[in-house]
Amino acid sequence: MKKIKTIYRRFIIAFVAILISGASWLLASDEAYAIPSFARQTGMQCSACHTVFPELTPFGRQFKLRGYTLGAGFADKQFPYNLPLAARLQFGETSVKDRYKGANPAADFPQSNKPIVQLLGLYYGGKIAGKVGAFAQYNYDGIEKKWAAEMIDVRYADSLMAGNKELIYGVSVSNSPSMEDVWNTSGMWVFPYTSDAGIMPMQTSLLDMMPLANQVGNVGVYGFYDSQLYVEFGFMHNGKNGVFRPLNVGTPLATAISGNAPHLRLAWEKDWGDSNSFMIGGNALRANIYPDPTNLNGPTDRYTDAMVDTQFQHYDGDHLYSLLASYGHEKRDWTASFPAMNASNSSDNLDTFRVDGHYWYQRKIGGGIGYFDYRGSTDKMAYGMGGMGGMGAASAMGNANGSPDTSGWIGEVDWLPLENRENLKLGLRYTVYTKYNGASTNYNGAGRNASDNNSVYAYAWLMF
Repeated sequence: MKKIKTIYRRFIIAFVAILISGASWLLASDEAYAIPSFARQTGMQCSACHTVFPELTPFGRQFKLRGYTLGAGFADKQFPYNLPLAARLQFGETSVKDRYKGANPAADFPQSNKPIVQLLGLYYGGKIAGKVGAFAQYNYDGIEKKWAAEMIDVRYADSLMAGNKELIYGVSVSNSPSMEDVWNTSGMWVFPYTSDAGIMPMQTSLLDMMPLANQVGNVGVYGFYDSQLYVEFGFMHNGKNGVFRPLNVGTPLATAISGNAPHLRLAWEKDWGDSNSFMIGGNALRANIYPDPTNLNGPTDRYTDAMVDTQFQHYDGDHLYSLLASYGHEKRDWTASFPAMNASNSSDNLDTFRVDGHYWYQRKIGGGIGYFDYRGSTDKMAYGMGGMGGMGAASAMGNANGSPDTSGWIGEVDWLPLENRENLKLGLRYTVYTKYNGASTNYNGAGRNASDNNSVYAYAWLMF
């Protein structure tokens, strides 16, 4: 309780600071913006594209698939006022239950238990020219303490009539898996939408985004037929090579793809009653990855991923709610790591499961609750203390048993306090770990329990 009260006091201070920092925009505008440049370009409030940012409505998905080019709000403005620019400022504080037991707090939780400027971002969001548009974010990350390109998605899009139905088609270039996706069930866009300064699951799949985030150049072609059937096919490449290098500026290479990594996305969406939407779909990806990203020669390990996902939304009226779920399976063939004795098995499997539900009243107050479960093969060389994925037993991220199994719950309550504006979100999150790195107790061999990683996170997130 004492920790929560301390976070609450600091949270109020951060709230006041963020209001002051955005005051000039807030006083000058009567509109409600999520990514404000999109709203200024279309002349619509953010509720047209979002239930509550960043979850998209069907119109928001259409806007993205049409290349971020709808609207002419900047057409009569002169340079530089015709640039669709926006910004984000986020303060946060994460309180970890126990930073010391079986851990190195300076190395494991360097930005926890203190208020920080978590993110300061600049966006280009909207039309570039003609049928080409972009969503691009360059920001300062207060957890990793660096400036870098974070999210980039550049598109060309158009449409035609096929069988008396509209076919939207396009080409996208992005820097992370699922950056181009329009549903909130995979990778970049899953709940809880913004990270905290606590611990994270150590082993996640490629389709879960984290291993390849800001590591790739992702080129895909897509089509959306009759606002129902979505098909996308593309290739991911090493993001630090050639023309893809600018997409990942500021982020060191940590996961290096060899050659081309093909990926496929299929989805079917059905909208009805002017306020309901249902989607079911799937993803697939195959990538050959060098064990050592500093040595781009020699053999590689092969990762083969498949995922199914579904989403339901009720997105209009006073009561908004949604339910989202995904299940993924990844096979890791250690064709390089096993002969080099960096894996105990010739191949391993990793299964991931997520489910979360959300409710909002009048787009003012609400929140969500989610469950996550990662489980897979036991491999002491790959995941344990002695392997490439291992950490020392004195670390909170250590793994004494070689199992990647991690599970837990996330609960969050949010408030959008500004009248007639939906660009400021105040959030309070509680994360509970029921298992971490294969065990509930003493998972790192140094006495640390999964519940020691439980955390409370408070944040203030302003878009302007």
